Amino acid sequence: MSTNHQPNPEASSVAPPAGTPSVAGAKRRVQVLGALAILALSLAVYWPALRGGFVWDDAILVEKNHLVRGELNLRTVWFNTDFPLPTVLFWVQWQWWGNNPVGYHVVNVLLHAASALLVWRLLARLKIPGAWLAGMLFAVHPVCVASVAWISELKNTLSLPFFLASFIGYLRFEKAHADGRLTRARWFYRLSLGAFLLALLSKTSTVMLPVVLLLCAAWQRGRVTRQDVLAAVPYFGLALAFGLMTVWFQNHHVIGHETVQTENFAGRLAGAGLAIGFYLSKVFLPLNLSMIYPRWEIDASSVVAYVPLLLLLAGFGVCWWFRRSWGRHVTFALGCFAVTLFPVLGFFDMLFLMFSRVSDHLQYLPMISLLALVAAGLKVWLPVKFFRWVAPVWVLALCGLTWQRASVFASDEKLWEDTVARNPAAWNAHNNLGCIRAEQGRMEEAMRHFETSLQFNPRNAEAHVNLGKALAMQNKFIEAEAHFRSALEIRPSADAHVQLGSALAARGKVPEAVRQLREAVRLRPEPESRLQLAALLRATGKPAEAIEQSRLAVASRPDMPEALSNLAWLLATASDASMRNGVEAVELAERACRLTDFKQARPVGALAAAYAEAGRFSDAVSTAQRAIELAQTAGDPQFAGINQQLLRLYQAGRPYHEPARKTSVERP
Repeated sequence: MSTNHQPNPEASSVAPPAGTPSVAGAKRRVQVLGALAILALSLAVYWPALRGGFVWDDAILVEKNHLVRGELNLRTVWFNTDFPLPTVLFWVQWQWWGNNPVGYHVVNVLLHAASALLVWRLLARLKIPGAWLAGMLFAVHPVCVASVAWISELKNTLSLPFFLASFIGYLRFEKAHADGRLTRARWFYRLSLGAFLLALLSKTSTVMLPVVLLLCAAWQRGRVTRQDVLAAVPYFGLALAFGLMTVWFQNHHVIGHETVQTENFAGRLAGAGLAIGFYLSKVFLPLNLSMIYPRWEIDASSVVAYVPLLLLLAGFGVCWWFRRSWGRHVTFALGCFAVTLFPVLGFFDMLFLMFSRVSDHLQYLPMISLLALVAAGLKVWLPVKFFRWVAPVWVLALCGLTWQRASVFASDEKLWEDTVARNPAAWNAHNNLGCIRAEQGRMEEAMRHFETSLQFNPRNAEAHVNLGKALAMQNKFIEAEAHFRSALEIRPSADAHVQLGSALAARGKVPEAVRQLREAVRLRPEPESRLQLAALLRATGKPAEAIEQSRLAVASRPDMPEALSNLAWLLATASDASMRNGVEAVELAERACRLTDFKQARPVGALAAAYAEAGRFSDAVSTAQRAIELAQTAGDPQFAGINQQLLRLYQAGRPYHEPARKTSVERP
């Protein structure tokens, strides 16, 4: 006996089980759309920076970095920088786009977007609610601008993807090991360890990863097992090695004789509490951001100085009390935040601490755990309908703040104007803004900034040198000399020696000026310093030494027109016949003229003198006439007059030779 079977409409409309091709495809589409949204917003909010230039020390790390410009090899990378991998990437980028800042900005933004995607995937693997939102918040948070829009912080944007990849690889190692897939587990472990090594090679503030891994194990399983500790040992080994190397490099190659901090351990402990509180406030309320924040003074003998640290410990105590519920999650997030901040809290000296005890770029990595905590809290505690409008509103608000902050980083001038407005005591910002005003020809304003910089930091050697340069331009050489000597007392530098030498030469103290330039060349044997020294040696009756310094300048920079033409002039006009070489002088001067398209008067004038010394007087006459025309067009009547006199010599079939000068005796 049979019964009629009626179809069940509800059964026929049931979605296929998870894992079927349609569900998997829909999940992949959601992930792709989520990734594209993070990438698109990252590019959008950093658009002002993408169109910007180099700021602060970007030019030093890129344009003026001898490692980047061609002296890169395994030895120089390891012993001339504490962050080798970013230097290598700078070198690669230099080959691609030279000194065009757009390419460098694009790389930084793309690395940042990649980190945001990895934040999402890491939190999803940890099964933390709101994982995508946390990744998006990180992508558009304005505190990140100091790392992403500042090309110099490539070490931040490069190290973070490796840090996150290492974390994900370790989690996959644990999962494979728990499932009994030992071969796969070993593969993921090696991958994770390798990514951690690359993170350390990018920036050693990532050293706290093994501690984070143990915190994660405690959060997930309620305890840290012997197996967890053994698995973390190689990570601790790498962290210790790189940490010690960075401390040594900072003290011996970066900080040098500078005094970064004067506080004892108690003072640094109090400062750490203040710094953590500051960083917490900027994550949750990212307003009034500054490149350089006011550097607060710490009174280690005052109980008030330890209040932030005590509040932090009390917060951990409350979380521990509620550890069986929400406290466990908050403890993990705050623990990761504090642990990853530890290297930059002031327990170890680092050069930036001279300017401020805190900086936005120092919490680029640590802030992730707090954003994850906030995103998870919103996802869990808010009703769905509220979450759907609160999350987008928050993201859009952060986008607006980040766009605005990225606009500040578009140029050096905007950056330092903003910094001075927010922190009038930022002495290095005043110095940098003064340099910009000097380049713009606004010398009175520049001098005010240099003076303000010295008011807040009388031991700012750079400001002394810059103020001295400004005074020298006004022919106030005695006042300028005082500032140059002050700079040398604070910190001897080649630039200060060069400037002091120039000021002394202007006052007729040529022998003493020569001594200053000799010291400058010893400290930094650059062609510009050698040429200045050569000019003074020639003036003191030492043409042989002048020729030697000029040859060294040409050898170090064969494409420098000034060095080529100066050497050509010396070889063509030396008073001692044994030093003259007309043929070589012609070759050098012609090369200088080709490099300047025969459009600069001085190389052309040197070529005329070289032709005359080589006996090619018809060429010397026509070339001297060309030098006169160029000098008149350039508004240099003095040089035009000199060549008028030389032209008469060449027309008479005579080369020009400088009169023999009496050698000046230099006092010891």
